[in-house]
Amino acid sequence: MTLHIHKLDGCAPTPLAHYLKALAILRLVAEQRDASVRGWWKDEAFWLATELSREELMHFFLWEYAPTPILSPWNGGSGFFYENDEGLTPIERSTARRFAAFRDGIASARAMSAPLARAIARVKEAENGGDAELKAARAEKDHEKDVLLACCRRHWTGGLLEWFDAALALEADGSAAWPALLGSGGNDGRLDFTNNSMQHLATLFDCADPIAGPVSSSAQLLQASLFGCASPGLLRKAVGQFLPGKAGGDNMGAGFEADAEVNPWDFVLTLEGTLMLASSLVRSTDTAGLPQAAAPFAVRSSGSGYGSATGADEGPRGEQWMPLWSHPCVLAEVRALFSEGRTRVGRSTSVRALDAARAVARLGVARGVSSFERYGYIERNGQANLAVPLGRWTVSAQPHEDLLDDLDPWLSHLRAFARDSHAPKAITSAARVVDEAILAVCRTGSMPEAWQALLVALGRAEGALLRSPKAAGDPKRRLAPLPPLRIEWLDAANDGTPELRLAIALASQDVALRLNGREMFGNVRAHWMPVDRARGSNHPQAERHAARFATNGGGVAHDPDVVCVRDDLENDCVDLIRRRVQLAPALRARSLGLFGARGAEAPLADVMAFLARGVDDARILSLAKPLMAISWWTHDCRRVAAPRGNEIDAVYAVVRVAHLSEPLDRGGKITIKLDPEAIARLSSGALGDALAVCNRRLRASGLVPVLHHAVGARGDARRLAASLAFPIRAIDAGRCADLVTKPYEEGNLDHAD
Repeated sequence: MTLHIHKLDGCAPTPLAHYLKALAILRLVAEQRDASVRGWWKDEAFWLATELSREELMHFFLWEYAPTPILSPWNGGSGFFYENDEGLTPIERSTARRFAAFRDGIASARAMSAPLARAIARVKEAENGGDAELKAARAEKDHEKDVLLACCRRHWTGGLLEWFDAALALEADGSAAWPALLGSGGNDGRLDFTNNSMQHLATLFDCADPIAGPVSSSAQLLQASLFGCASPGLLRKAVGQFLPGKAGGDNMGAGFEADAEVNPWDFVLTLEGTLMLASSLVRSTDTAGLPQAAAPFAVRSSGSGYGSATGADEGPRGEQWMPLWSHPCVLAEVRALFSEGRTRVGRSTSVRALDAARAVARLGVARGVSSFERYGYIERNGQANLAVPLGRWTVSAQPHEDLLDDLDPWLSHLRAFARDSHAPKAITSAARVVDEAILAVCRTGSMPEAWQALLVALGRAEGALLRSPKAAGDPKRRLAPLPPLRIEWLDAANDGTPELRLAIALASQDVALRLNGREMFGNVRAHWMPVDRARGSNHPQAERHAARFATNGGGVAHDPDVVCVRDDLENDCVDLIRRRVQLAPALRARSLGLFGARGAEAPLADVMAFLARGVDDARILSLAKPLMAISWWTHDCRRVAAPRGNEIDAVYAVVRVAHLSEPLDRGGKITIKLDPEAIARLSSGALGDALAVCNRRLRASGLVPVLHHAVGARGDARRLAASLAFPIRAIDAGRCADLVTKPYEEGNLDHAD
């Protein structure tokens, strides 16, 4: 047996009509001519391996193909409720063998739909009567439609049943759920897909002929449909949502407007292809909660991840991710793929576009799928529903993708708030930016820049919640600060820049606070947002709970410790240090009470770059805020390599040594008590005066300073105060002390305090 390989250029991953055509060709050839046929996707086309030559393939569709009976007797436009319908009647009266299954299906549907036809007639009669009569007639019609649906599902077999399961799914109570792929049970507005398909069949085949042979133009149209050749003879008829580029309307052609045009073969084969996407089996799995009937690979829509995305695109019709497989598959394998119809995140089935992206990123889809074409069922051009391609997603392993699991519950509450009609625009915008950033890491998870962009987006969303204090403090909404993040977020975001290292140092600190007279430890984020201190721990190394906003009856509570509110790194750091000075007397040790996590301290070279204004302040702060959610004290945080640098600013060294939160190690432990005057002088710009205060404190602790004078601008003094917000290693504190003091001798202590 000779095997022929056909590249079907007329069947591409986009638009949706061409994708569905490929499924139809594989199914029809396998079921009616060559059971061993195989199909796959390559080079933006569908490929077919079959015993049929090109001429034999054309001959099959022109002379042997028996159309599947695709009928929707529950729809008003299906043709069953009119005499001499232009779609239904020619096939119903045909004696050709190829339409035998169609004729049997029409006869069955006519018998089952007779009560509905009578109910429709009574509605028309009642339109001239009273409101009560009309209401009763419409209720009867709705009841008869439900009965008809149940009857069709119970008695139909073969192609009729496959169409039924693709067009709708019946809920446990008998009500119908409609997959977005086929509108509302096989129609979109006034366009009934089944009736139009029958009309197209009547233009391709001579229904009055005993063998229903093809009409003269059918071969040329078929060649164009299969192989992408140019062809005249397109019909000016509606194409529905499957072929947006041929839908017609304003700016849809060379002129100002154009009529809808369609190749009849395209429409017929598109509808044949939908039979592969049955909804009922997927509905029986764990995809509850989808926007409509659970069709294969159907997810909730996400107004993100493509150029024209807006919040308005997050409509009820959702999205569908159409799989592309790169190795030859027989029909049974493709059926199995669609019957499973699921992408998974952990043990959960994907119900959102973001979930599908995550499943793709972690290779959660089996059976050789190489990528997915993402389609959104979106309103465009007024209220026209179109299946819009939203981009290609490649199935490839992405590092660190499991870190997104940390965000799941928090994101669900944020999105729920963003969907609220009363949600501020800042919230909806922030949620959409987060979704965009998540899609980016699912696509390019090896790029630290993508993970940093996600962290920034998360921090801004957290900030947006704080700007809605009433909603953020509402326990029913379950909104909260960012949840605990694993330390591996640092690996994902590590780009080796000083901005990231300084952000880590700032974010990783614990602060000593007091609650009801008891000393507590919590993350430095307590100075950026009001957090519930009762959920903190009284020991820095203990496991942290997920943070919650501190609330009162009116929402998020006012907290005097929240002083870092200017969204400017230097000013926020100065305000942080000033607040720590104010709190020092309440602590057992009179120090700043800022304790850096082990391994997360700032390298001195980076602190020097900060003092020289050689770093991006805005980026440091935008990264530090979300990094405050990391569970710093549960890990050794040596994740980011520190740069080498020997130069230390002498004035910084004096000020730094005078403001340590832990004893200085110079052979023995030296506790240097805090003097609040130094920070006051630095904040006001008096650098020389501040240096004098610091030297006095060093001498009181037994150290002999060697730097006695300093001159600098007011901005330099404030920058120096801000630099104290970045913790340094104990060994680096010793280096600073060695630079600006003489070797420590116990006899130097003058006991001045």
